[in-house]
Amino acid sequence: MLNKLILALLVFLLASSVAGAVELQRGKIKIVLNEKTGRFVVYYSEDIASPVPISLFSADDPTTSKIKLQLADKVSTLGDDGTFVPVFEALPAGGRIVWTGKTLKITQSFEFLTSAASSVVDGVKETLSLTNISEGATIRPAVRIVFDSNLGEKKEHFKSQTGDVISSETKWESSFPDWWLSPSSLDEKIGLLVMTGKGATVPSRVVFANWKRLDDASWDFAFRQGRDFNLLPYSFNDSAVAQFYDAQDLAPGANRDIVVIFGNRSAITFAGAKVGTANVLSDLLQESRNKEGAGSAAVAQDLQALENIIGQINAKIGEPTKATEEDLKLFKAILDQMDTRKAALTNTTSTKP
Repeated sequence: MLNKLILALLVFLLASSVAGAVELQRGKIKIVLNEKTGRFVVYYSEDIASPVPISLFSADDPTTSKIKLQLADKVSTLGDDGTFVPVFEALPAGGRIVWTGKTLKITQSFEFLTSAASSVVDGVKETLSLTNISEGATIRPAVRIVFDSNLGEKKEHFKSQTGDVISSETKWESSFPDWWLSPSSLDEKIGLLVMTGKGATVPSRVVFANWKRLDDASWDFAFRQGRDFNLLPYSFNDSAVAQFYDAQDLAPGANRDIVVIFGNRSAITFAGAKVGTANVLSDLLQESRNKEGAGSAAVAQDLQALENIIGQINAKIGEPTKATEEDLKLFKAILDQMDTRKAALTNTTSTKP
């Protein structure tokens, strides 16, 4: 933990770069993404109408979760050196960073997911598209992703889909449960759930170990089954998970996709999850929160939003059995948001000379 505290201090000192982070939000999920380093933190809010975001990743220092690329004899950490130059782009369904190197381009895309257990977004689909941009050479890139979540470090570090508790160094190879979970020790409704199949790319192996031991290793490390999550005196009871995707031949112009799926444990599973949301009210609430500006344009936006809300109310009246408690909370949240905007517009108008 001492090592992480030092890293957190460094992040604080470099706050100017964090201040420019991009926020991507849909439904119950918010991603705070540093477009220059690619580091991100995922937050979950159980109540979409009155959100109280809880970080599913280690939020004190987002640099502790990271992606490494191995190409030939060189290992690079995305965002830590100049090997790959990033360019961020916002998209209707999320966002993406394109990392360009000399022979390899990585497109890191974020899309929001809605599980079968939810009517609004409760997960994320992260896709790493590796493209060989060399002029004629076959390359063999490999990927290592480290997830750092401190949710379960005070109780049960990790659980698997089969019900096993993972409280010491463990490796999965050959066969995998559908997912692993870092459950919150404070709230049984909260936890980082990461798929290892069922729509996600199956890793070559998954390693549960001490975070610093994983971080100090350039790639693989001296694994020992059953070793605890300590690395004294530097790191105590500090766990993380590394997912490895071994090298594959990539011909010039060829592409390889690695899909990573994660979200809150309330989903139970993200098998069959859909990109986006089927709940129009959730999207209307997000649009209302994102509105900026004043004057006639703002009024026109709100009138259009009100028309959309009336349409949704009429639809629910027509099929009352399909109206849920969450729908009622969303209606209230949207109207409250519009009241806030109305007050701000009124104050702006009244202060004009």
